[in-house]
Amino acid sequence: MAELPGGKKTLAPVYVVASDHPLLVDRALAAVRDAAVPAAMRAWNYDVVEGKVNATRLLATCQTLPMMGTHRMVYVRDLATTAADELTALVPYLDAPSPSTVLFAVTSKLDGRLKFYAAAKKKGFLHVLEAPRQVDGWIRNEAADKGVRLAGPAIQRLADAVGGDLSRLALCLDQLALYAAGREITADDVDDLVADTRERTVFELTDAIGAADLGRALIAVASLTEQRQSAIGVLVMLGRHVRQMALCHVARAEGVAHSDLPRVLGVPPFIVDKLTAQARRYHPAALARATELIATADWSLKGFPDPAASTLATDDAGSGAAQKALGRQLGERLMLERLAGAIVAMASR
Repeated sequence: MAELPGGKKTLAPVYVVASDHPLLVDRALAAVRDAAVPAAMRAWNYDVVEGKVNATRLLATCQTLPMMGTHRMVYVRDLATTAADELTALVPYLDAPSPSTVLFAVTSKLDGRLKFYAAAKKKGFLHVLEAPRQVDGWIRNEAADKGVRLAGPAIQRLADAVGGDLSRLALCLDQLALYAAGREITADDVDDLVADTRERTVFELTDAIGAADLGRALIAVASLTEQRQSAIGVLVMLGRHVRQMALCHVARAEGVAHSDLPRVLGVPPFIVDKLTAQARRYHPAALARATELIATADWSLKGFPDPAASTLATDDAGSGAAQKALGRQLGERLMLERLAGAIVAMASR
């Protein structure tokens, strides 16, 4: 049996689980379910709650006694769609949960400011399941659990090819085990079977530039152009991100309350802290200049050179002649690389 969330051997009456990794949630759910309700008893003692939660109905379900068993289990698939007042109505249950019920509630969006999540954390019922920053060790342990032998270079190659997607890593290990048929898996096996299809979205580029990480930004640019993403669309999203960072400075100068920042910045609450931290790396004047560079690049890509264009758009990759000579894909890539480098160079060190 997999380990219970929190590493404890005894069942807790409530588990509130938040994670971006379905594999971790599924394994935690399976561990709790196996410990709480035998498979033969799940027809009577296992309830699944879909959609928005109605607090009154959920509490009634949790207070129902198990049939011919010691426990019943109530699984709530996602609390994220539930209204805040309904969640608040569940807070008293955390103080006195039913001793014969195990409530397992998953949320895809954790807002620690809500009373329910704050109370769950205080009681020790909240579990945030995260992937390790370096997945090499996770791959090694997963392979050992599956009885799969991996050479050291194969572990690194798999981590590079797949990244931090634990569900896909687990699936790839299963595929590699079948492919190798009992022998040790090599880096060549990974190259043969596991394509590097990890897509880097435009949000990875904007995050890298916000973090002033040029290396990561250039990798994202390369991947975006290989995926034939529209360079103009990338510029639109990059311009949006720069404006949001500039708004962070405006909000700070005007004394906007932290609770109002999601509305002012136009982002979800859980993005605010990251965005404000990124904004601190750039002076407002640098962000204004970054906006000008993005506009210049946009004009150039559309074939209308800006009269006030900088060398970013008028030489090398930015000119119309160079675009024709290099081809659209390479020309756009060089333009985005130069733009990323110019913006990151303006960050405070």
